[in-house]
Amino acid sequence: MELKHLPRRRQGRLGAAAVLLAVVSLAGPEPWAQEEDPVAAADRRILTEVAEHSEQMENLRYLTDTIGARLTGTEAMKRANEWTAERFRAYGLANVHLESWTIAHSWKRGTVRAGVVAPTQFTLAAEAAEAAGWSPNTPGTVRGPLVYVKVEKVEDLEAYRGKLRGAIVITAKPRPRQRVEERPLHPRAPRPRRNFAALRKLRQERDAFFKKEGVAGVLRDSDKSFGLFNMSTAGRNYQPASLPTAFLSPESYDLLWRLQEKEEDVEVELTIEGCEFSQGPVEVYNTVAEIPGSEKPDEVVILGAHLDSWDLGTGATDNGTGSSVVLEAARVLQKLDLKPKRTIRFILFSGEEQGLHGSRAYVKAHEDEMEKISAVLVHDAGTGRVDTIALQGNAQVYDVVTKALAPLRRMIGLETLTLRSVRGSDHASFNRAGVPGFFCGQERASYRQTHHSQADTFDKVIREDLLNGAQVMAVFAYNIAQLDKMLPRRPSTGSE
Repeated sequence: MELKHLPRRRQGRLGAAAVLLAVVSLAGPEPWAQEEDPVAAADRRILTEVAEHSEQMENLRYLTDTIGARLTGTEAMKRANEWTAERFRAYGLANVHLESWTIAHSWKRGTVRAGVVAPTQFTLAAEAAEAAGWSPNTPGTVRGPLVYVKVEKVEDLEAYRGKLRGAIVITAKPRPRQRVEERPLHPRAPRPRRNFAALRKLRQERDAFFKKEGVAGVLRDSDKSFGLFNMSTAGRNYQPASLPTAFLSPESYDLLWRLQEKEEDVEVELTIEGCEFSQGPVEVYNTVAEIPGSEKPDEVVILGAHLDSWDLGTGATDNGTGSSVVLEAARVLQKLDLKPKRTIRFILFSGEEQGLHGSRAYVKAHEDEMEKISAVLVHDAGTGRVDTIALQGNAQVYDVVTKALAPLRRMIGLETLTLRSVRGSDHASFNRAGVPGFFCGQERASYRQTHHSQADTFDKVIREDLLNGAQVMAVFAYNIAQLDKMLPRRPSTGSE
């Protein structure tokens, strides 16, 4: 079957399974196989081992079903660190250890109740609201006018001075919802590039203004459909948020929006209770393991994923999938005893969901080693098949990485690499330090619908596509480790 002529989504389901079978069937002692260069021959062994003996699904099942949600700073997250270290040791890797770093406070989720008091009385269902990460509790039930605060620049805040005491505010229009008849992969128009640093600063100044003006609470749109939540944090750097903050289900948020658009006086009430903070700093961990290099052990290729998750579901596709891919790549490379020239290091980061904190801590702790890291590849976009690798605009490496991964194009149909930049995962922490950090470009599958939500569970995982991720990651690590030279550097950006 000529996969490149199939539609991409068909490659992701029918095609991935066919490729895995094809890899096994081509692994025999045909005469042409004897002529492959050593790297391509090793790649074929890697692909076959993943196809025939993968342990990914059982590892992922245990991580998500048995250990469960892994919010940074919780006992479940520490258990996940310890369990993944045990798996690395069982696979025979070297230098397996947990590297600690510290957060200001851990946080435990409480419960939320919300309702409309006027112009009608309507209590939102219990499942229609959840506290944002690191939100404090309200002082009992707070009741106040619902106010839409539209702020596009700091100067806009002046229009609300003296008008927000006791108010419960919303700050954004509802985003367009996915319609029932739309397919999950309905294409979206590209969003304009945003200045995240400027947005972050604006939000900080807005929140400080709210606190000073006496706002009672903040309600946020969960930004998904069909009652699902898109969880994120309200606090910064693991500090309690300045105000009690809750996410509403899309249905509830849309109701409040319609009311405030049409009615002059809308009053709501909000109760957040049971959220708990640690009394002081908490030690948290990244899990690290290695296959030492046979010729240049001080030079390193890193495969990474984040082990932490949000706590509404069990963190299957964000990012149990990536964690299982890294574990599987480690298992395969160690079992095949390929003896890469450079050290291949496997890192499962914590603290990604609150702002890439685990990878930032790793880069800071290993600042003197950054010049010896040839490349970092991160898997963090769910269960979908890896169809390309995003090179983060690093044109200097395009030709050499394309050549190094040519066997993947021939064997499993990896598409042309892209210079596209993808933000928001742990590779970005390395890019800031000038290290060539890359990201696995994946088919969406159900990632956007389920990640961060109560629906992020093991049943959403697609086995064949997940195995493909391990194949790509393992081959990438080995082939880059075998290059004559490290990948070319580029100046530190400081802003990835």
